[in-house]
Amino acid sequence: MFKSYLKIAFRNIKRHKGFSFINITGLAIGIAACLLLFLWVQDELSYDRYHENAGEIYRVLLQYEDEGQLRQSAATSAPLAPALLNEFPEILNSVRFGRNGFVVSYQNKRFIEEVFFADPQVFDIFTFPLIKGDSKTALIEPYSIVISEKMCQKYFGDDDPIGKILTFDEWKRDFKITGIFRNIPQNSHFRFDFLGSFRDYASRHFDQWGISNYWTYILVSEDFSIAGYREKLPQFVEKYRGKESRYVYKTTFPLQPLTRIHLHSSLRNEIESNRDISTVYIFSAIALFILLIACLNYVNLSTSKYVNRAREVGVRKVVGASRSQLIKQFLGESILLSFIALLFAAVLTELFLPLFNSLARKELTINFFDNLFLTPVLVSIILFVGLASGIFPAFFISALQPVKAIKGLHKASSEVYLLRRALVVSQFAISIIFIIGTIIISNQLNYIRNKKLGLDKEHVVGIPIYDKDVLKKLETIKTEFLQNPNILSVSASDYFPGKVNMYQNYWYEGMSSDMNPMIRWIVADHDFLETFRIELVAGRNFSKDFQSDVEGAYILNESALKEIGWESALGKEFEIVHKGTVIGVVKDFHFKPLHHKIEPVALCIYPKLFQYIYVRINPESISRTLDFLKNKWQEFIPRQSFEYSFLDEAFDSLYKSEMRLGRMLGIVTSLAIFIACLGLYGLAAFSAEQRTKEIGIRKVLGASVSGIILLLSKEFTKWVLVANIIAWPIAYYAMSRWLQNFAYRTNIALWVFLSAAVIAFVIALLTVGYQAFKAALTNPVETLRYE
Repeated sequence: MFKSYLKIAFRNIKRHKGFSFINITGLAIGIAACLLLFLWVQDELSYDRYHENAGEIYRVLLQYEDEGQLRQSAATSAPLAPALLNEFPEILNSVRFGRNGFVVSYQNKRFIEEVFFADPQVFDIFTFPLIKGDSKTALIEPYSIVISEKMCQKYFGDDDPIGKILTFDEWKRDFKITGIFRNIPQNSHFRFDFLGSFRDYASRHFDQWGISNYWTYILVSEDFSIAGYREKLPQFVEKYRGKESRYVYKTTFPLQPLTRIHLHSSLRNEIESNRDISTVYIFSAIALFILLIACLNYVNLSTSKYVNRAREVGVRKVVGASRSQLIKQFLGESILLSFIALLFAAVLTELFLPLFNSLARKELTINFFDNLFLTPVLVSIILFVGLASGIFPAFFISALQPVKAIKGLHKASSEVYLLRRALVVSQFAISIIFIIGTIIISNQLNYIRNKKLGLDKEHVVGIPIYDKDVLKKLETIKTEFLQNPNILSVSASDYFPGKVNMYQNYWYEGMSSDMNPMIRWIVADHDFLETFRIELVAGRNFSKDFQSDVEGAYILNESALKEIGWESALGKEFEIVHKGTVIGVVKDFHFKPLHHKIEPVALCIYPKLFQYIYVRINPESISRTLDFLKNKWQEFIPRQSFEYSFLDEAFDSLYKSEMRLGRMLGIVTSLAIFIACLGLYGLAAFSAEQRTKEIGIRKVLGASVSGIILLLSKEFTKWVLVANIIAWPIAYYAMSRWLQNFAYRTNIALWVFLSAAVIAFVIALLTVGYQAFKAALTNPVETLRYE
């Protein structure tokens, strides 16, 4: 029986080549897109799960109350980890991380590197396997360091680096290499290539509870209770931070599971920026919608072609076939077709995976045998596609009455026509939603790029400072740079787009003693406002004519004045890191991504914390100016290589997640439209075939080609119109929710929906019009000959 069904299925595929091609192509593209998005979602959900103790590792957060609002930070103080280990027996181990940028040198090789530091027990908590070296002792000796495979190759090639010395130029310290660890997997919420001894990096802060520059992780026992931990926290805080912190600041230290950080954490002072779980939901929904469109194609074309199988069903019923047998036959054919489509989808997935990786900025691979989750997913896809696509045609065709089926007297019911319309409407509604989403995301990204930020980010070059000699020669470097007429201004600061700005308590004149406000502050120099072109609205700029401006003067933004409640700030006393006075007020400017509203911020001169030199250059000679900067830099700072980035590109990188979403949604939209058009093309071809006689008679009676095209096209355009009516409110709701992620966002204009409607109509007309044009040009003599 099975062999017979299989033979019939292949015969039907061969007999109806065009129909089979459209179905298999649509299903293959839908399944391939679903597989690619599944790999992406699987990778996102796998973050940090490669650690053997992943389920028992938590990150400790800092939570406190600020002006009545609870705030959380991923960074904590250095003494927290040993204190927790001492007070909570259920905490088995703890580790602290810190990081900084250094110029790292070995012989004649010198590179600017980001270096992490950790306690020796890091290898007992996390799974960072060493290829060489002993994990028990690797970070115990003073000034010891372990490096990744990648850095081993970069600095030492094929030589054995164990025992060799890396020099940190700023510290003038030598670190001995005691181990090599495997490159950190991409699916980790933080990655590093250098891991040094934490004691040598942060020993000065071991008793400083007020300095929160580090990240704390703990390993707990299997019977650890979060509720029990919370109950003990008040006593812990009071013991180590004092009653003031316990009752006034309401400080506490909540825990965050390691495996939830990547998709559920967007706190202050994150080690690296994380993804939002909503993105996973979006991509999962997109994958299902693409697969759904392909399934709808199959159902639509199968029900429309039931006429060709009617006599077969009638004959089978006459010779004794039961309805259940017929249902099994048609469902089997559908599952077989989905299996064939899956084979093609596997090939498409392999072909397009490199392109997908470049768009998603990932290194995904597909292995149909090693991936434990992939096999069940593939089986599920085959069954889902096969059953979802074939169940209605199977039940519908198997229900035909044998006498009418054999005589060809059966007619499609109104329910079938209604279903067919509903399926086409659903396909195009989904496609229109994707089109609208793509346009709105593109508009928001354009809005972000073009919005006035209150500062001028164009043609500004940022040069990082790692070598402390730069600070000693800063004024000389600035003077030498300004000798070039293409360099308009030069400034030094700690500011960089996306970098977490310093945030701490401040005091101002007239403040109540029971208040504990906090503020962002940016280290600037005398030329900061000029270089960034930030508008001064009151008072004066920092000036070299006033020696007291260095570590004794502040410039506030307008939001700071509003928060404090001052009408005028000039001359008022103000303090963050040192006592001073407010000498000026600047117009609000965006120093954070547009996801956030402008916060109060203070500018002050504090040369010790300068981290970047900014150079505003003439846009007409960028290449020559960069060469000049490089030569001057190497002349004054030969120990640090010349690295730079453009400020506008740094701002754009803040929205890389949205840019990736926009690019991927654009591709998905194209796929959805293509699959929908395949189905529409098949339906148009079938409709033209069914109305061949009618078209011939109309032509004999004088109907024009344009009239026949209009006749065959108008029904489909009605369906597209209904699809727009359904899609518009859904798309509006979905994109309104997405735009809520931005404090500053574009408006959802009517033209977006009209554009999507026009695009859908044009695509539908081109698809249907081609078949209609072919039918209209057919010679009526040929179509009516059998009469």
